[in-house]
Amino acid sequence: MNWEKSAFFDTQADQDWADADYTPEETAKIRRLILETGIKSGTRIIEPGCGTGRLTKILSDAVGDKGRLIAFDISPKMIAKCHSRLEHIGNVEIYLGAIENFKFEKQAFNLVLCHQVFPHFDDKPLAVRLLANALKPEGKFILFHFKNSAWINDLHRKAHPAVIADIIPSEEEMTIIFEAAGMKIDVLRDDNQGYFLKAGFIK
Repeated sequence: MNWEKSAFFDTQADQDWADADYTPEETAKIRRLILETGIKSGTRIIEPGCGTGRLTKILSDAVGDKGRLIAFDISPKMIAKCHSRLEHIGNVEIYLGAIENFKFEKQAFNLVLCHQVFPHFDDKPLAVRLLANALKPEGKFILFHFKNSAWINDLHRKAHPAVIADIIPSEEEMTIIFEAAGMKIDVLRDDNQGYFLKAGFIK
């Protein structure tokens, strides 16, 4: 696990961007996300980089008792907040750790949902392969950010040294990364509404 990055995100656990209630604009984008990805009762989701659990709680409500979430993050302080936010909720499993540390059930999940986290994967091709292996054949891989890639990449370049190199790759690079995992990008939007990528397995 990248301990420098873990320590940086510990310092961010109380910041508004990580822990405050979503704004009306952000809430509208999340509603659109749920509709577009088909999240419903019974959906099984992996949520890397769950942070303080703001989205995790919304997803838990959406998938209901018949659904299941695996949520994890590398920041102990964010995971502590996530546990507190989702205390007594039975359809979510919360873990501290990096993707490389997990042994996911193969072909057991409907959706991988990377919200505001993909730039922070140190080895993006490996992360995609490991997560894709946990998806059912009809499963989908989603990347979702409130801001577009240019805004996100510029922010990280000006931020802490731990995340200065954490960027969203170009569309061409993304295509290569996902194809190496046996997936193709079905949708990629990168505009003033944010960043949204949906990939499925190559048939």
